[in-house]
Amino acid sequence: MSKTIIIIKNLSAIVKKKINISSIVFLTIVNIANGQVGVYTSTPQSTLDIKAINPIGTFTSTDGILVPRVDRQRAQNMASIETSTVIYINNSATGSQTGKAQNIDNTGFYYFSGSLWEKLFYTDKSSLTGNIKYSVKTSDHNGWYLLDGRAVSAFPAAVKAKAEALGFTTNIPNASDRVLKTKTATESLGTVGGNNMLTILQSNLPNITLSSNTSGTTTASGAHAHSPAVGSAFLLSGTSFGNNGNGYGNAGNGAWGGVNARGNTAAAGAHTHTFSGTVSTPLGGGGQPIDNRSPYLSVNTFIYLGE
Repeated sequence: MSKTIIIIKNLSAIVKKKINISSIVFLTIVNIANGQVGVYTSTPQSTLDIKAINPIGTFTSTDGILVPRVDRQRAQNMASIETSTVIYINNSATGSQTGKAQNIDNTGFYYFSGSLWEKLFYTDKSSLTGNIKYSVKTSDHNGWYLLDGRAVSAFPAAVKAKAEALGFTTNIPNASDRVLKTKTATESLGTVGGNNMLTILQSNLPNITLSSNTSGTTTASGAHAHSPAVGSAFLLSGTSFGNNGNGYGNAGNGAWGGVNARGNTAAAGAHTHTFSGTVSTPLGGGGQPIDNRSPYLSVNTFIYLGE
């Protein structure tokens, strides 16, 4: 196999003479069959073998290859593009993410696949579609979209299609202030429920009666008498032993058949009373809601819908 060697020892001189190295390489490849081109090497190991001017050391001069730098609009409007053409997109905000430029969503290296510009350094992440992750990041990044309830129609076409394939045809779920759980057999993906605050109703309490027995002794109130609850006197009657007609029970002499009236009972002296019974106990609550959340760390939730 023949080898064509181009050894460039003075790049500054070439620049001054306005010699285009890409033209030299192109003409050499076209005109010499099976030729191999070496730049800064006399023993090229491939079709084009470029060696660094200064491969080691502390030199400050730049080594490398510069490919054409264009914006998305320029890439979108190129015609008759050869497959494997490589460019660097330096502005992805121009033009639109449609047609052959539908994958151009960021700056970087792209190659032409025959119908689309594809990212040169691309890892297939299609298996991640629909995955959920927590992150302290605050916005969409690298195909991960914040679960903020936004409309699916706001996404680029490729992302919108993936969201709809997951069942999110109108909006993606809003995970703000929510934890995740595995769905039941009857729930749909994205179903929300539950509350952060919990109010206990009477219907939530056990169906029991709170009761207890009680007993005690009243406080002594000293010697005292009692007046009648109705009227102004108690009716007293009775006879003494032998039935001689004398009033009994302090009814007074001369009372017919020993009948008389008194306004108060006789004093009984200092005494107390005992009692027993059943009491009901009020709970005394204020009906305030309970914070139903466990201790938490606030982060954001993202879903992968592709780049």
